[in-house]
Amino acid sequence: MGGLFGDYSGERQEYRPEQQPKAAKPSNITPLTDEQLDREARKILKQLGLSAKHREQLHGRGLTDEQIDQRGFKSVDRYQEFNLISISPNFPGMGDKGTLANSGSGILIPIRNIKGLIIGFQLARDDREPKYQWLWGSSDRRVSGELPLQFLKLNSSPDLNIIEGTQKPLPAAHLHNINVLGAGGVNWHGSKKEFKAIVDSKNFDLYILNPDTGCKANHHVMGGYRALYLFLKKLGVTLYIRDWGQGDRPKSDKVDIDEIDTETFNNARIISYIEWDNQVIDQGELSEEQWFNRFKLPELQNDLARIVKRFYSRVNQKNKPVTPEQNPEAKPVTIPEEKTECSAIVLWKPQKLISLPYTPGQLPTVDEWQQMGCPKIIFNNGERLACYGEACEKGFKFTLDTTATGHGKSFDSGLATLETFGIDPDDKENKARIFYLSPDHRNPTNATVEANYVDLEARHNGLNYDTDRKTALGKSHVVRVKNNQSPDIPSNCPENQTFLTVAEMGLSAFGGKDSPICQSCPLLNQGCLFLENRRYTLTNERLIRADINSIHPSSDDILILDDLSIENTHQITVEINDVLMMVGKLQLRADHRLFKILRPILVEIYKGLLAVTTEKHRYGISHREVVELMPTIDELNQLIFDLYSDDWLACDNVWGTPIYHYEMINGIPEATKVIGENFIAPSLIDLRNECYKLLENYAKFINGLQTPEEKQQAIKDNVIPPWLPALIDCLIGNKRINLRIDNGKLIITKLSKRHRNIIKSAGLSIALDATQNKRDYALSLGISLNEILEVSEVKQSTPNLHIHIIKGMGRGGKQRRDTMQERINVAINAIAKRHQGQNIGLIDHKSAVANYQDLGHKLGYWHKDTRGSNQFLNTQVMVSVGHPCPNLGQVAAEYQTLTGYFPTPDQRTGRYGGWVNRKIKAELIQDVGRLRAHLRPDEQLHSYLVADLDDDTISATRLAYPTATIIIEDIYDIAPGAASKGVQTERGIIEALWSSVKSGVVATIDDIAEQLGITKGGVSKNLKDRLGIGFREVKKSLLLLYRAINNKSKLSELDSDALYIALEYLPNVVRDFENGQITPADVVVEVVNTAKAYGHRQFRHILAVTPIPILCKLWGAVLTFLPLKIRQELIGLPDKLIF
Repeated sequence: MGGLFGDYSGERQEYRPEQQPKAAKPSNITPLTDEQLDREARKILKQLGLSAKHREQLHGRGLTDEQIDQRGFKSVDRYQEFNLISISPNFPGMGDKGTLANSGSGILIPIRNIKGLIIGFQLARDDREPKYQWLWGSSDRRVSGELPLQFLKLNSSPDLNIIEGTQKPLPAAHLHNINVLGAGGVNWHGSKKEFKAIVDSKNFDLYILNPDTGCKANHHVMGGYRALYLFLKKLGVTLYIRDWGQGDRPKSDKVDIDEIDTETFNNARIISYIEWDNQVIDQGELSEEQWFNRFKLPELQNDLARIVKRFYSRVNQKNKPVTPEQNPEAKPVTIPEEKTECSAIVLWKPQKLISLPYTPGQLPTVDEWQQMGCPKIIFNNGERLACYGEACEKGFKFTLDTTATGHGKSFDSGLATLETFGIDPDDKENKARIFYLSPDHRNPTNATVEANYVDLEARHNGLNYDTDRKTALGKSHVVRVKNNQSPDIPSNCPENQTFLTVAEMGLSAFGGKDSPICQSCPLLNQGCLFLENRRYTLTNERLIRADINSIHPSSDDILILDDLSIENTHQITVEINDVLMMVGKLQLRADHRLFKILRPILVEIYKGLLAVTTEKHRYGISHREVVELMPTIDELNQLIFDLYSDDWLACDNVWGTPIYHYEMINGIPEATKVIGENFIAPSLIDLRNECYKLLENYAKFINGLQTPEEKQQAIKDNVIPPWLPALIDCLIGNKRINLRIDNGKLIITKLSKRHRNIIKSAGLSIALDATQNKRDYALSLGISLNEILEVSEVKQSTPNLHIHIIKGMGRGGKQRRDTMQERINVAINAIAKRHQGQNIGLIDHKSAVANYQDLGHKLGYWHKDTRGSNQFLNTQVMVSVGHPCPNLGQVAAEYQTLTGYFPTPDQRTGRYGGWVNRKIKAELIQDVGRLRAHLRPDEQLHSYLVADLDDDTISATRLAYPTATIIIEDIYDIAPGAASKGVQTERGIIEALWSSVKSGVVATIDDIAEQLGITKGGVSKNLKDRLGIGFREVKKSLLLLYRAINNKSKLSELDSDALYIALEYLPNVVRDFENGQITPADVVVEVVNTAKAYGHRQFRHILAVTPIPILCKLWGAVLTFLPLKIRQELIGLPDKLIF
């Protein structure tokens, strides 16, 4: 590091001031936003490679080839040229000749921010002079004015490890599987805004500094550490130290964080900075003057003293004669006495781990794993089954495999056998089975599952073959028969619909000899083939694929859940007729007082069902609004008192009398337990229980003489679903019951524990889901986080994947107008035209898929074909339309049943918002994964997401596919006819006006309005709304532009740099302006600087080939920025364009 008067010559040369070569003049430079920096940086990376020498150097730092490629390290020569794609002259390090202004060769290190954007580069120079060097202007050419911080997030840990340098954090992150933050030198606190943004993101709870070896002997470095401590303290953040004894050891020991093994790292103690650095006294905030006097001033004094002593000793050596001492006496060596001080004795606790590399045979036990902090286990390709088996052996009950899509989770699981889990298949005493649970178990998407697992037959009304879709082994899909279709496979149970009717009413529906439904079926005694087949499979087969609703596992069984959606809720739908039936039941009771209590509730429900219609409430009303219609607890208690007060005041025992259960003991009946109460006045709990007594057992309404249809009708006519007790339970305080009214129906959502109980009853469950959040999974199962072992395979690279985010089409919801669907069809056809001769897959909402039957593409729909499906392996292009947002009313109801918190469905904020957004992001990430890009490295694959996605979702996609290329495009640039009417009108006006300008006869507003079939007011309003200027200004602007460029240049006359400015750079400026990322003033600066950089003559040639709509929007921004007086003067100058 550079001192005040000289350079520090040790290992930390990356901290010394830069000795930069001559570069472009600062006056011509406009700072770039992070998004613009990322765009230019990726252009640089596309044109560079990595030499074998540099790759070997990176191997020496502990990085694998995959990690090297993921991080984007590249080799650069001195004054590196870019001949394929021009780079913006505003990018850091770009000189005035279009080359990098680096005076030495080396390794280019990309610097990424918290959003995954590349915001700069450092150069690891081959000549090590200096060792690390920022590209010139890395701070000045950035809008924030700060040097970039190196950020890498590998997992969801709340810990952020702070490490010196920009290269060292990367191998350290992969070595220890940690999240890291690096900076050039020890200057994290120098990038205050960026660091504060990381703190404000709330992604991290613990900030841990990992000091370098020998740091305590270097007061410059310690000064940087102390500055970081004070900076974080001002933000309310406590800085911790990971200490493995490196601070006091010499640099030659080589025990930096990227040089120690994982065991040393894991065993290092975590202590507060104050405890580690005894030079810091925590007595509140220090002022800048206090900090300078305490820390900086001693450093400067030491520097000055060292330089003066060095200078003085040199002068003395020159002027003073040397006279060797005669017979010098040996000086005694004094060894200073060591002093051991202890300020406190605390119980040592091991540092919690975020992840742990898997070593076969060394998986920790459950207790050991929990003591480590429940780290995620990372295994290599080929180690999945060994990891599963060892998890079973070590006593783990719940395992979650979050390996990325297409990395072989299902394939490997299909190879699992009883031996995988240490079970002898020949052991007759062991009845263990492995159930592979999937909603589409009849149609496996993986060959190993289809070949090795036997399908467990499930009830159905008949099945048909779908010859358009094939299983992994080439068999036609088997699907449920639709209404009015003849089945290819007849129904296997005549009472299937009876079971469905009972289940839909929320009543217990099960099959077998004890089932009331089966007992009423004549096939039970004649030998039911369906039950016999199931019994045989469950008894004799050990590897079974099934639906989760079809099994009752034992504690010996193992479950593999493949992208399984756990159902946590049961819905009861109440219609007006159900309310009237309940009224009739209550009126038939001898004691009418119960009906009088419930009458206000039933009346409000009846009114609500009549009032809340789709005409008035398109999305119905939510839980909060329904509860506001109902009587409060106080009102119900008052009503009970009014009805029962006379009886209550007149009785001897106001508490009522208990009802006992009697048993014969020694021939004498004795009360053994209380089973109820004869209440005088019911409590609200009694009221709920009385409502349960109204429910009828459906078994008494069905018999063997009835047809299945007659049984179903008898159940519907006589049995009331248990909605009233659930409603009362909700009103008296059960927060895990959700109410909403939608389209004249009351929907009551209750917590359903069926799926979670099935999973809990097994000895081991393994969930396969690339995008499942561990916390959300624990919430679904109703268990603690520390009960779930999360495992994952190392992610593979996908540089051949191109993800296109297509904006300008809205959210593409399920309910869309015909005109919107027509626009989508135009967009799809335009994308298909881009990729002629390639196979195309198309995803949309289920309700919209019918619109694409004649296009010849492979079709699928959200939430079904975007998960666990391999049917798009032969497609090179995936087009996915719309935003896969789930039904917000349903997910809000589910969230309430799980947490007891009732959110407003469409307000996606807080934990509820994060929960919903994770579902959306997961669906998009799963969708992109259908192409299996990492398995097809020799093919260029494209995924089009046709929807307006927010920045957070785009960032999540970027993090899920870090080596893919993400391109954000406007739909008009792909398919003008797919853009909105406003955009098309705007473009139509400009094109018509431009054509008239070129013809020499300038059209009037009346001409344009007539040509486009709109009014004059419509023309003016469109231009004013979209460009910010009126028709007259647009017309004069086009005249000025036309005369300035003179329309003489052709594409062939421009070099690649000028073409880039015309066709990419200026359109990107407009896009940033439209997205609100830059202001009109920024546009002016961009245009003026570009004009100066290329000269007026060359710039006119550039304008000649720039798309006219882009020119108009640039000009509109310029005019918006200028004061009215100057604007009027400028518009009045018809002969030349001023820049």
